[in-house]
Amino acid sequence: MKEFRRFHPRIPAEVRERFEHAAPEELWWAAEPLAGGRGTVRLLTVGGYRLIVKRERRGGVAALLLPNLYLLEGPFRREWETACRLAEAELAPQPYAQVFRPAGFLFAVFTLSQAVPEALSLLGLWTQGRLGPERLRAAGTAVGRLHRTGLLHGDLNAGNLLLDEEGRALFLDFRHSRLGPGPPPAGSRHRNLLRLSRSLHKLHYLHSLPWPEGCWEALAEGYAAGWGEREPWLEEWIARSRRGFGLSHLRWGLLRRS
Repeated sequence: MKEFRRFHPRIPAEVRERFEHAAPEELWWAAEPLAGGRGTVRLLTVGGYRLIVKRERRGGVAALLLPNLYLLEGPFRREWETACRLAEAELAPQPYAQVFRPAGFLFAVFTLSQAVPEALSLLGLWTQGRLGPERLRAAGTAVGRLHRTGLLHGDLNAGNLLLDEEGRALFLDFRHSRLGPGPPPAGSRHRNLLRLSRSLHKLHYLHSLPWPEGCWEALAEGYAAGWGEREPWLEEWIARSRRGFGLSHLRWGLLRRS
């Protein structure tokens, strides 16, 4: 394939000029490394703008063979479209650009988006002892609003949900998400919210983090506010989240001791 670059209309002119004519690899290497994102996320400053440059990279076993080269463009196009739509709803950072760099019949992918330096993930807030009921309600409200847009987040976890100092929530990483024509049914939303429960339980076991006060009830209250009503399945979700995830706890405990 030929090199291809797409730009969002809201990209600042100074940023577009820099990104349009430079090799994305050079910008990525020149940027400041950040924690998370499998080491692929970096902070770049252009003029007065703070930006996130991400070099897409696989996880799991596939990363051993082709860590950062891809064959299909479709998933990245859909992720771009989803991020643009959620940015309009103030549920995601503003995407600015996406670049496909050919490597034979494969390609590398770089994305550029607005940085939100004052925002921390739920994990970051939790490790700092700042994940109280108010922030948990804000997180739950954001998930409810996200579901109202028609999106089921394919990797809804404590690292992909950011909160800033004003309680504004932003989501990251939409490649495995599904954006439907309307709000998903209750069963699908229940299972999606259990992803977040499982993520919190995993972090609790791996990092020995104390549970925030009223964790599950605060998330449920927020979700009901974001969705527009408190549905009966939320009580089942609270009970399941309190019980935990069975044998997974043993596996996480072994990982913590290894």
